[in-house]
Amino acid sequence: MSKVASAGWRYARCGPIAQVLTYEKFDITPGKDEAVVQMMTAPLHRVDAAVVNGTALGRKRVNMGPFCRIGGCEGVGTVVRSPAAAAATSSPVKEGDTVWVAPLHGTWATNIAVPVTHLHKINPRQAQMAATASNFLVAQQLLDGYARLQKGDIVIQNGGSSLTSLAVSALAKSYGVKVLTAATPGDRFAAAKQRHAKYGSDVFEYNGAGTRAMQAAVGRHGATLYLNGVGGRYFDSLLKCTGPMAHVVTYGAQNGFGLLISGSSLIYNEVTMAGLFAPTYLNSMSYGERQTKLEFVLKAVQEANISYPMVTAPSLEKLPEVWDDVYVKGGRKALVKMAA
Repeated sequence: MSKVASAGWRYARCGPIAQVLTYEKFDITPGKDEAVVQMMTAPLHRVDAAVVNGTALGRKRVNMGPFCRIGGCEGVGTVVRSPAAAAATSSPVKEGDTVWVAPLHGTWATNIAVPVTHLHKINPRQAQMAATASNFLVAQQLLDGYARLQKGDIVIQNGGSSLTSLAVSALAKSYGVKVLTAATPGDRFAAAKQRHAKYGSDVFEYNGAGTRAMQAAVGRHGATLYLNGVGGRYFDSLLKCTGPMAHVVTYGAQNGFGLLISGSSLIYNEVTMAGLFAPTYLNSMSYGERQTKLEFVLKAVQEANISYPMVTAPSLEKLPEVWDDVYVKGGRKALVKMAA
């Protein structure tokens, strides 16, 4: 297939994102099973910076492309060229389709080449919401993949200022379970508390006093599911909130704070612990299963009317202007718009 002109943010080696990521014009040469996607919008995840600087957890388990690499990992665009192999085999997407680009593919560029097995057709009206679909898919798996939740069960989680934790609270409401959330005290705490309150989730400070208050709120029955996106010194304090045969799931690709565990709660409650690594989870599904889950979760999120702080870079060239909102201030997502 002939070359296609593109422009975007690429890096030739791992390192600090502000030093190694540069805006360039370049050509892409799609493979026979790859479609050309004209990107519309893509998010800036905190993990995107970790991938660029080479510190993302699980990076050795992910088949990253050779340098130079395009930054970003997911987004939404329009198929402008079908793969060369489409004439011989049916393609799940066609030219003109609005698609979600599943992780991990560089998306901070005007045009990208992506295997059709990682492109999922979506409703164009869901484009902005679908740009961060990985957060919602992970939230759904956290609720469905480990514990058989029943009405009246208690779910506890930390990392309360994140979009994933908010999606957990929103999606869990339809299960009839109670979600208790811990968030780091500080400037972002009040806003996180207000967002979770919309879905009936009480928010506690992620510190000694807050974890003791959560233990009192959980009561003697204990939590059925503990979702850990932060770790750190108070991980063990929340572990004491779990009940018999509870499940603890740790997730996130840059969790470097460690887990401080006393062990006693694990033993006498017979708690099971698991890790959820999003790229492995997404790749483990068949194309049809991933499409079904994507459609389901986007519909559920739309019905829940999730609202999360967003900042937008109006063009690719201005992407660095929103870095600090995500990587320094935190508590919000950023989107970069490439096309209307």
